[in-house]
Amino acid sequence: MRPGARAVVAALAVAGLVAGCGGADSGNADSTSGAPATRVITGTGLGDVEIPSEPKRVVAGWLVGTLLVDIGVTPVGMFDDLKKNASPAALDKIKDVPSVGGVETSVNLEKIVELEPDLIVTMFRPGMKNIELESLQEIAPTVAIEIVDPSHVWANYAKVADVVGKGADATMKLSDLDKTWADIAISDKDKIAGIGEVVYAEGSAQAGNFQIATNTALVYERLTKSGLTYFSGADPKPARYNQQISLEDLSRLSSANAIFFEADIDGKPTARTQALLDSPVFKALPAAVAGNVFPLRTPYAYTFEAAELQAEDIRGAIEKFKPAA
Repeated sequence: MRPGARAVVAALAVAGLVAGCGGADSGNADSTSGAPATRVITGTGLGDVEIPSEPKRVVAGWLVGTLLVDIGVTPVGMFDDLKKNASPAALDKIKDVPSVGGVETSVNLEKIVELEPDLIVTMFRPGMKNIELESLQEIAPTVAIEIVDPSHVWANYAKVADVVGKGADATMKLSDLDKTWADIAISDKDKIAGIGEVVYAEGSAQAGNFQIATNTALVYERLTKSGLTYFSGADPKPARYNQQISLEDLSRLSSANAIFFEADIDGKPTARTQALLDSPVFKALPAAVAGNVFPLRTPYAYTFEAAELQAEDIRGAIEKFKPAA
């Protein structure tokens, strides 16, 4: 922690001990309502953490901001990735919420102190050097949830919701969403039977490559839950959620009868994926020739809003699919 932040944190810690010396035990009841004032969250990156049962001032750390806004929690401060991943509707809700930096720059600990949070929630990956979990914990109770791949952000949705007191709402929404995928699989069963294999592809940050989703990706999960058969040419034991493939090997996708691509909220290809779609080799693929190339909107936005858009896209692709001549 930087010297200025350390001094302020220390001052706040002393003040907190004086003000709250009677309420440190987990489950300590609120004197007016009888409800527990605190509870313990186990298995976090900082071990067991005692948090407020009803947090009021939450700082959204790395990769949790869109989830919080999605379930009706407006943070008092946020890592800057929230604005990068939020939809226009979500951006409107957080237009007055200050940024506290982020993993691509640095986390402004002094700013977080000034916001006086009663809870900080963040994702993290082992070995990350730009999220100082212990320093955050000195400021306020910090729930740090470990992830490896982007798909794990969504997998932890219910846990994040529970931490901020919205667990029941999230569980119900997740159940409804599972019904959505199942309904697609059932209602479009006959049409799906004639589609065959589908694949999700996008551009890559690695020069000369593109990438496809593997069986650990969230898009794979949603496509297969909707009854579609995923591309058998993908690595069955992948190291990550995406598989890097040389552009020289684009013809590998020839056996896919439909291709979904990375699109923004308006259904337009992202810049990196537009370059892939413009490739003459891509345009010559059987799926492209048949007109069976479809957008999958905001695949890396981990919200119910994004999931609903993707359900629309999958339904639309199934309806528009044309068998190869």
